Amino acid sequence: MNYPCRILWAEDDEPIRCAVSDALTMCGYEVISCCDGQQAYRFVQEKVFDLALLDVGLPGIDGFELLSLISKECPGVPVIMATARSDEDDRVRGLRSGADDYVVKPFSIKELLARIEAVLRRSPERPRSVRQMKLPRGVLMYDRQCIAFEDGLQVGLTNREFKVLTYLGAHEGRLVSRDELLRRVWDMDPRLVETKTVEMTMTRLRNKLGDMASCLETVRGQGYRWQC
Repeated sequence: MNYPCRILWAEDDEPIRCAVSDALTMCGYEVISCCDGQQAYRFVQEKVFDLALLDVGLPGIDGFELLSLISKECPGVPVIMATARSDEDDRVRGLRSGADDYVVKPFSIKELLARIEAVLRRSPERPRSVRQMKLPRGVLMYDRQCIAFEDGLQVGLTNREFKVLTYLGAHEGRLVSRDELLRRVWDMDPRLVETKTVEMTMTRLRNKLGDMASCLETVRGQGYRWQC
């Protein structure tokens, strides 16, 4: 299953902002665009995104300050800085402050796309594309959204159970935190909700998996791992 990557794009120059937004959208990305630092920060607090592309010279909250805020609010989300400045000190400052890469304006869309793809490949939350999911004694059927056991039994999954299982399967072997599941599967900000929905979903999934429930590991206080 493919999870479209969502990019936060902050740029005050409207023609540049629109051109880059259109190009990224055509390439399959979901784009959240904003024209100043304050608007970008509101999106940081309210939205879930996979990568931030920040212009250094944003009005209000500039790119460097926004980078610092993202590092605190959304740890692990990669950031690319975009700047028209040729001063090496600015690029070094951005990298030392936690930016994953930078592009110097004017940049080509081709270069930008290559840098985005390279940074996303290094992001631990970037899922692999999964077309089907084999289970120890069955298979997860995507078209019917159910578990088909070897003995012919089929057990249906709710939409949320299906999304959780496919997300964990796309990250097989990696420990996925509860907060990551809330952000990526429920599209919730874990800082703003108090809920047991993840734990309840995991309990239902284990019941439906039957003997295969051992593949769904719970690491107390840390998260969940799918390992067959």
